[in-house]
Amino acid sequence: MRVLVVDPEYLVALDGEQVLTDALGCDVEIAMPRDYPDILENRRFDVVLIDVRVIQDDVADAARRISASGATVVLSSLSHMNANGFAAWPNVPVVLKPFDDKTLIEAVKNAATSDRDVSSPPR
Repeated sequence: MRVLVVDPEYLVALDGEQVLTDALGCDVEIAMPRDYPDILENRRFDVVLIDVRVIQDDVADAARRISASGATVVLSSLSHMNANGFAAWPNVPVVLKPFDDKTLIEAVKNAATSDRDVSSPPR
């Protein structure tokens, strides 16, 4: 399994990478928000773990990019307001930060086997 972790805070992304690598033995790549569009175009991932703040200003563009890559999505958030989901993508799981290892692992495992499509989020 290949996972792309996109977070504005490198240390948070590094923590997610460590947890997923140790637990799942997957190949994890970290991207800063400014870099993730190019990385998605040039590499294949099964799951994109991305911070809500990265996509909130242009959900449709993020959905298009991620959908075109063939990956599924797990959102991450510092805000407990997103604990029950992100309104723009109501069916996409949200993992709160700091990460609870078990919750993060389960969300990524479930996303990797899901056929959920984020290409058309509600407006």
